[in-house]
Amino acid sequence: MCADRVNGDDVRTMVREGAKKRMSFAFCLDGSKDPLLMIQPGKKPETLRNPVKQAGGTNPMVWGTYVVRDGEMEMICEQAPGKMITALKKFLQRNRPKVNVLFYDDGGNLLDSLKPEGESKGQADVEDVSATGIDVSAVAPLTRRLKRIQPRIALAPGPLELKLKRALSKSVKLINAGRLQEAETLIVVIERAIARIGKDRESADKSMRRGQREMDQRSLGAQVKRAQALRANVARAPGPARDRLDRAVHVAARLLKKRDLSGAQSVMDRIEKALTTLV
Repeated sequence: MCADRVNGDDVRTMVREGAKKRMSFAFCLDGSKDPLLMIQPGKKPETLRNPVKQAGGTNPMVWGTYVVRDGEMEMICEQAPGKMITALKKFLQRNRPKVNVLFYDDGGNLLDSLKPEGESKGQADVEDVSATGIDVSAVAPLTRRLKRIQPRIALAPGPLELKLKRALSKSVKLINAGRLQEAETLIVVIERAIARIGKDRESADKSMRRGQREMDQRSLGAQVKRAQALRANVARAPGPARDRLDRAVHVAARLLKKRDLSGAQSVMDRIEKALTTLV
């Protein structure tokens, strides 16, 4: 079999060959610390060791097989020093293979991935939050949480990293559209995912509790404003009804002070219903 060296300009040719059939590869650095990648047809990558060494390659070395399907190049690394996989990833990244590259060990475990150039186009990040006309006090807690989790997303394994980046981008767009409750829900999902894979100092439960506290705080602010508006309407009600409804408003206020949002909402619902009958 003929072993071919893959230079930077040949990476897309390498991808095309992998789309036709499974190929073997070997990668290392040469004596000048330049990347040296060789490929050949077949499933015996160990036979590339001698050609690589003859071309000036040095240890450590990564080798295995690869195939391209459904827009992804799967590289099965039978010999997989982490340092060399990182170097191979950088080499491919510089030369833009135009497909996602997934690096697996020979047990099928995902080691790393390389998203194709352009994958992130159209994705928003925290710096793109621009919620014009929306209450700043409601947006600020969400923005703080996004800033906290954004750097942690980069520590997630390849495919999950891409999913979480898309989720973060969608969260930003929801905030900018004023759909804060939907953004909140999505941010909680991201926080829990990061906590589950151990890339956060917080456990999943702690993330949930903190997220719930911030959600409750925002809901509390909204309910306080509702109570204030009701009190103004009650002040315009007729005498006997006004006294009774004013007492109910005070009950709702005490419940809000105790952070019993459900109880306060129930009382305020009844006040609104009573005001409607007075109109």
